[in-house]
Amino acid sequence: MQKNIEYYSILTINDPTNYGNRLQNYALQQVLSTYGPTTTIKQYNWLPSRAAYLKQRLSTFLRTKMLKLKASLNKPLTPSEHKLYNFIKFNEKYINDGLISETSFDGVRKSKHTEIKKVVIGSDQVWNYTFNLSNEDLKMRMGADFPAEKLISYAASIGLDSIEISKQEIFKEYISRIQHISMREKEACELIESICNVPATLVLDPTFLMTPEQWNHLFTGFTAQKKKYILTYFLGEPTAAQEEIINQYSRDHNCDILRINDERDPETYAAGPCEFVELIANSEFVFTDSYHACCFSIIFDKDFKVFNRNTKGMKNMNSRMRTLFRYFNLTDTMSEEDRIVLRDTLSHKKRLFELQQESKEWLNAALR
Repeated sequence: MQKNIEYYSILTINDPTNYGNRLQNYALQQVLSTYGPTTTIKQYNWLPSRAAYLKQRLSTFLRTKMLKLKASLNKPLTPSEHKLYNFIKFNEKYINDGLISETSFDGVRKSKHTEIKKVVIGSDQVWNYTFNLSNEDLKMRMGADFPAEKLISYAASIGLDSIEISKQEIFKEYISRIQHISMREKEACELIESICNVPATLVLDPTFLMTPEQWNHLFTGFTAQKKKYILTYFLGEPTAAQEEIINQYSRDHNCDILRINDERDPETYAAGPCEFVELIANSEFVFTDSYHACCFSIIFDKDFKVFNRNTKGMKNMNSRMRTLFRYFNLTDTMSEEDRIVLRDTLSHKKRLFELQQESKEWLNAALR
């Protein structure tokens, strides 16, 4: 008779085509696997009924099936299709999320012989309710459907500088159930402590808990034939002034420009999570408005320049950047766009090692 297996279960944002989300999920899964079997909870948000859930499942299944069939027949893929295909391959190979699911209308469902040892909430902006989360979705993201004694959070993020009054009661009620709370941003720790009256510890994003050598295992050879290049990755739209700074740096250092998430560079646009890591690791310099691009630049000892994100209607989410700058004593040049400061990589390596030990010690104590 087969015994039930207890899993360390990650509760995070399930965004199958987001670089930072996929890579932090993978990293936390790798770290937790040193404690025992690990899985990710497949949480479905924004779905009001079982009919809507089944419709989404069918749509995702058919789109994936058709894309994989097209690739297997060696039919040409558009850059967007190629990018999606690379994400699908990464998710299927590296993210274990087929054992436990959760919906607001049906609660938690587990595969046969699957039990939950701990629910680890985080990281990413798991508690950012401005991502169109209903109150029920937000409660699920706080572990409402799981026993309190099984809950911890690791590097959870709110991604906001304040919490609306209308949401504070939900935070008070459900965050207080979590046995051990750690956050990714200093401001988030302060928000949780002031609103919920519970202690919160500042820890590293899980991507930092893996070494460059461990990340190297994801490389696909995507950059093997590339000339010397600088890399750009923007979630917003770079301004004309920002583009000129990038172009000038390219000219001054005789580098090509490779552009993730930019259709002007269709080959790089098709990069999946594995290629994303490799592109940063082998670059000469990184220009970005992305938090995780900064994280991987530090991991791989790359100089980088952070621009303010040029996106209308998006709330200020620079708290994570401020924490990162403080962590590594980085000069904040976001308000001085034409200023480029090189990093003290030796001191940053030492600081990263210290922070890794502190974060791992916190996690080890929380999982006991």
